[in-house]
Amino acid sequence: MSSKLEEFFLKGRKDIAYVETIEVLHPHFSEPIRIVKNVTTGWHARLADTDRERVLFSYYPMRIELGGSKTDLDQSLNITLGDLGEVLPVELERAFETNGMLEKPKLKYRCYSSDDPDSVLYGPVTLQIESFSYDEQGTTFKAIAPK
Repeated sequence: MSSKLEEFFLKGRKDIAYVETIEVLHPHFSEPIRIVKNVTTGWHARLADTDRERVLFSYYPMRIELGGSKTDLDQSLNITLGDLGEVLPVELERAFETNGMLEKPKLKYRCYSSDDPDSVLYGPVTLQIESFSYDEQGTTFKAIAPK
């Protein structure tokens, strides 16, 4: 565990939240999909400490289940996204139509301290999305470490 993460959990203030984000990328998507789990107004943050500009992470209800520990090389995430079938399925269809699913979408998982959107607290962890299922209520997918 990084010292920044240890300090956050062991010495952090109670009024500062742990902010979880995901970014879904694919060459055939119209734009990266950036989602924040626990800031209902959206979240502007830097993707890397060296970036000059902040990007917007939109809020959608999301459940993230960690498969294994954060230090495990075979890390995986199971994600359920309450996007009502409006966000990810549209971009997936675009990728299928352009025969773009020969390359699997990538997921980048990052965490921030709610008082510091300019510094990534944990991550990015880059995984590849293996499987999707979706209906009118949302999208469920599993992201695993690339082979």
